[in-house]
Amino acid sequence: MPVRLVRSPGCGGHAQALAEALLADGQVIEDQDTDPDGVQLHCGPEGLSLVTPAPRPLELRIDFTRGRQAYRLARAGHAREDLLRALGTLPAGSRILDASAGLGRDALVLAARGFRVLAFERHPVLAALLEDALHRAQASASLRPILDRIDLRAEDVRTALGDLEPVAEAAIFDPMFPARAKDAAVKKEMQILQQLIGADPDPDAPETLAALRRHVRRRVVVKRPLYAPPVGDETPAHALRGRSIRFDVYLPLPGSGESAAASPRAR
Repeated sequence: MPVRLVRSPGCGGHAQALAEALLADGQVIEDQDTDPDGVQLHCGPEGLSLVTPAPRPLELRIDFTRGRQAYRLARAGHAREDLLRALGTLPAGSRILDASAGLGRDALVLAARGFRVLAFERHPVLAALLEDALHRAQASASLRPILDRIDLRAEDVRTALGDLEPVAEAAIFDPMFPARAKDAAVKKEMQILQQLIGADPDPDAPETLAALRRHVRRRVVVKRPLYAPPVGDETPAHALRGRSIRFDVYLPLPGSGESAAASPRAR
């Protein structure tokens, strides 16, 4: 289903440039006859947002300066979050790949801890939404040093990794998954993303995981729901279980960068 671009007064600057690029690439359309109940990309004075008018109005705007994300970032310097624990002890300033940047939350937390994050988002509309949020957040003097450690790429990590040198110390991968039928209420943001991306957004997750394992020195951490099976056929080296999320840890494939066996901290 095509995404309709809707402009309101105040649409300008960086947000407008991103919207124009999507329009030129055919990723969004301005046809007024587009399904009015479909996903819309709104460009206004507060930047870009995704809106789904039906079955009930929902809006998603990424904002790193207010709300839950700002609180999580404020705690990132000392909180023992499961993702950070799953990554283990990494050298200061390590490069980490984020294979599915999505709403950018994991990338921001990792950057706040001093890591350099190379983040990939292959859906062009979602990548533009995240790029717009990162640009707006640059206005915050306290966030600017964190944002400078994030390099966002609007492309598929599998094709981009072929030219990546040197390899990263670690990678994170959060493949989207269909909500279970018995889930009474899916979070607003997930409802919008599922309408934007589709019911099965990561059918090639095993191939992505394999590509990441060929380009890290220490480990790949895959975020999964507790009820979900591991990605692909191989059993993870170990897993860290939270209340609703599980972090599966995979070691590099043989011959990938520096062998994981060379560092006991990789385990």
